[in-house]
Amino acid sequence: MPLIAMNREIGSLGKDVAQGVADALGIQVQHHEMIDVLANRARVRKSHVTSFLDGSQGLLERLTVDQLSLRLFTADEILNLAEREGGVILRGWGASSLLKDVPHAVRVCISASRALRVKRMMERLGSGDEDEVGRIVDQNDEAAGAVMRRHFHIDGRDVDEYDMCLNTDRISVPECVDWVLRLVKSPRFAETEASRARLRDVAIVHHVRAALRVDAATAHCRVHVRAEGGRVTLEGVVDRIAQSEACTRIASGLKGVASVENRLRSAEVPARLRG
Repeated sequence: MPLIAMNREIGSLGKDVAQGVADALGIQVQHHEMIDVLANRARVRKSHVTSFLDGSQGLLERLTVDQLSLRLFTADEILNLAEREGGVILRGWGASSLLKDVPHAVRVCISASRALRVKRMMERLGSGDEDEVGRIVDQNDEAAGAVMRRHFHIDGRDVDEYDMCLNTDRISVPECVDWVLRLVKSPRFAETEASRARLRDVAIVHHVRAALRVDAATAHCRVHVRAEGGRVTLEGVVDRIAQSEACTRIASGLKGVASVENRLRSAEVPARLRG
């Protein structure tokens, strides 16, 4: 199944490229469709989810919205979509970072020069104010970059984060679509049992993290999660033994988890050792 993570700059025509690839492959583009799901899971307004993901949060939102939960739920939903049969294009949302260890995932960046992007946005907005539109483009670039650095610890403009970078200054949208299709259909990115297994393990890690965040018993535990062949390892320090036991219980109940090795350390002294 085609699995594509695509980042794009405002005014780069990346949205058009994503839709062209989706039409050619008969799959869906996922972007705004996730907002309702995330708002319901995090119990916040849709506008809060949007501002969180595009980096436009104000001080009040940063202070009142649970940033960690939104980040964990976003990753969880991205991997839910990535696991769907039939393929998907994940536009934005840090998908390129989350899927970097999945061999059959194609990671693409669509860019263009600032001057051309400003010109395109002026036409799109019906504005003749180049300076104002330029500020909009710059603010969007900075906000998007801040989100990638803050939540995924990467530079979204680093070419090493992608398998292919296409510049629409010189390459048309149809040509970009053709290049992406070539990469998707190449043997290098063929889906195999090994690559599917890796996707399952990556997904399990994020499913466990999100599940621990939802449960009241483990919501504030800082647990490092690893998965290999469905075998989950939990590491870190918790306050109480009961939290450690709850982490095992929650992780063990998730789909695809074959076993759980609990290496969590508890700050609580066991009853048998208390004086």
